[in-house]
Amino acid sequence: MPLRFLMMAFILVTNLTGYAQADLKPVQREMELFNYSKAAELLQKELARNNEKSKCQSTLLLADCYRMMNDVPNAKIWYEKSIQMDGHCQYIKNPGPVIYFYYAQALRSSGEYHQAKLFFLKYDSLVPGQHRGALLAGFCDSAIVIKAAKPEFEIKNARMLNTPQSEFGTAFYQHGIIFASDRISSGNTGKTYGWTGNEYLNLYYSEPVKPDSLFGNFSNPVPSPALTDQLWHEGPVTFNSDFTVAFINQTLLSHDKGKKEPGRVRTHLLKIFSSTLKDGKWSLPVPFFLNSDEYSVGHPALSRDGKTLYFVSDMPGGYGETDIWFCAQEGDKWGKPVNMGAGINSAGKEMFPFISMNGDLYFASDGLPGLGGLDLFVTIKTENQWVTPRNLGEPVNSSCDDLSLIISENGQSGLFSSNRPGGLGGDDIYSFRKVSVQDRNPADSTIRPQIAWEPGDKQSPPASSIDTLKMNKSYRLENILYDFDKWDIRADARPPLDNLVSILKEYPISIELSSHTDCRGSENYNLVLSQKRAESAVQYIISRGISPSRIIAKGYGKLQLLNRCNCTAGVNCSEKEHQYNRRTEFRITSVSEK
Repeated sequence: MPLRFLMMAFILVTNLTGYAQADLKPVQREMELFNYSKAAELLQKELARNNEKSKCQSTLLLADCYRMMNDVPNAKIWYEKSIQMDGHCQYIKNPGPVIYFYYAQALRSSGEYHQAKLFFLKYDSLVPGQHRGALLAGFCDSAIVIKAAKPEFEIKNARMLNTPQSEFGTAFYQHGIIFASDRISSGNTGKTYGWTGNEYLNLYYSEPVKPDSLFGNFSNPVPSPALTDQLWHEGPVTFNSDFTVAFINQTLLSHDKGKKEPGRVRTHLLKIFSSTLKDGKWSLPVPFFLNSDEYSVGHPALSRDGKTLYFVSDMPGGYGETDIWFCAQEGDKWGKPVNMGAGINSAGKEMFPFISMNGDLYFASDGLPGLGGLDLFVTIKTENQWVTPRNLGEPVNSSCDDLSLIISENGQSGLFSSNRPGGLGGDDIYSFRKVSVQDRNPADSTIRPQIAWEPGDKQSPPASSIDTLKMNKSYRLENILYDFDKWDIRADARPPLDNLVSILKEYPISIELSSHTDCRGSENYNLVLSQKRAESAVQYIISRGISPSRIIAKGYGKLQLLNRCNCTAGVNCSEKEHQYNRRTEFRITSVSEK
């Protein structure tokens, strides 16, 4: 359901100007205004005319509309038709490789991983150097591994909360929950949102029939007018622990500036507003200081102590389409925004953060290894850093979009939303609870695999001479080489990584996998590059069946040089000496139960 993306998705719209014909100008205009439901109706009528001059173009534009409406089955059908027509339509400019990418995405979101992989690789071959096609092809392999894991949860549709429209963005409030929905309301004014054809988002409140039981039935949801009283989209929302402070997403039609410049279209961006409860009444909304007419700021999530606000934005300085950021409270103001970093954020979309009672971060992402669309992940903070996010697996995740998870104080049950088949509408709210697991025994902390030499050694001893891996000591992985300015895993780097996979399968250890550069280049450049290389290696290991919760990716750039080559004046080093600093290492961070 595109309501959860709102204007965060406008960067994904296919460029229309290269192939728009005069008879499809009304369609082009509706798409520029994000009125995809209306544009789809016009395109269906145009296709019914069987006009050869507009058939190819209409087919592709209709596929784009269904993609933006998140109607995966129809998007898959019409992209397939477009691919079959590709190269045979004299009235349309070739749409280029992106058509294969979007078709592969639709296949992956349908759970057709083998076919999706083929088309991701096809896309990758047509756009050398971008690597995203190859990365997502690898995710198709990861999906098969994730699906094979033993389920951690059981789920059921919370039917009393759902309608044929969408329900998502759930938050705890007083004795129940508040969520956003574009359902048909009793006060329906007849106004609809052109993107979906449904009503605008409003907030609704419901309570579990059995107190504190999120896996049971819920009361009939009722509108929550006390908190908001706007005319356009409202929600999701987050509260502090005593429900006296709220941060809410609002998209205000009358306040956003239309962008009239050539090549740009009118948008309505996500913005955050805060409100406080005093004498039983909520104050007028106060705009968050980061609100902008140039980018979105949304999906607010307060920490339990109310001193840190997490949110999602496509503001400059991020790693992908949308990133998770946070601001810390400094007195009566909020500090500067801080990006959660490449360990959390990806080249795709990270959305819907939620901080649990014990401080764990749950969020949705389509840029990390998953089953397709948005998957739900969790990461925990240890020693002042967040570990590599762990995919929550089936049945919480599916090949469709799974998002907006909240979890109870005891961590045993919760709610999330999904547009998977079998629901009542677009996005439905689902209940989940943990399933029991067998007791586990402590593991022996002595580990004796064969591994590469340690970076502190003067020379590289034979692997067989090292018979014990020690906690928190770094071990170098030989022959992990990368092309210049690249971070994808080359074929010759796979054997040492496969060796590490074997160790991880044999021994119950968790590790930090780190990447290091030599001294040349700026510190920031090297930090970013090394982080991406470490993540690439971790993603490869995960694709071989290792749980993401057992690996932290860390890029140190040039901060941990091993020799004199620090690029200071008067220090001249050979390429071999610089190569000594360019390395990939791992260290054992913990030994878990067997």
